Amino acid sequence: MIRASSMEKAIQTPELSLTINPRDMSFYTTLLQSGIEIKCPPYEPVARFLDGLPGFTVDYIADIVQTIFLDGTAVDDLTTPLSGKNPVLALSAAMPGLAGAIFRRNSFHAALRTTPDKKNTQNIETKKVTVTLKLFNSIAFDRGPELLQNSIIIKTGHLLNYLAKRPSLLSQIKQCVLSGKTVNKEDFPFLLADFPRIKLTITTTHDSLR
Repeated sequence: MIRASSMEKAIQTPELSLTINPRDMSFYTTLLQSGIEIKCPPYEPVARFLDGLPGFTVDYIADIVQTIFLDGTAVDDLTTPLSGKNPVLALSAAMPGLAGAIFRRNSFHAALRTTPDKKNTQNIETKKVTVTLKLFNSIAFDRGPELLQNSIIIKTGHLLNYLAKRPSLLSQIKQCVLSGKTVNKEDFPFLLADFPRIKLTITTTHDSLR
């Protein structure tokens, strides 16, 4: 097997497709807590970014996504633009008690109808922003399967560390396809070890029969 050079590894994003038992999908949704990478236009408002995610309908965002953190700070104004080299956006359902009351945000509907102030987005770079999106609690459980089935970009280390701590999940994988070629499930962690990130797709045996 010819191995990629260091430079090639830095720019390549291998595609990994795993087929698993339907009962195991909920375990993989917890991977989303570590963050997935999504590109968006520079200065895109938080509301518009969320509205473009698979399965994130306006009603779902308005009713379920109650807490949003941007770079560690609670966001109440969903017209806040996503900017910087790698903004981190974390979503959570309503938190209990005082913390929930403090961090709960205002209406999503109003933010979606609002456009950014043009004077604040003039002469901005056209290069896309890479957002690290983290999903917690019921949001990861609800929306995780659809995101995983649609493919996500994730740091390779997150997946490999996750599976290393859960060998039973690795053993239960039904099929593993790496860059279009079927490989042994025991081999793909080694084959991916030197790549910084991967494009990961996870489907269930039920999905594969469709």
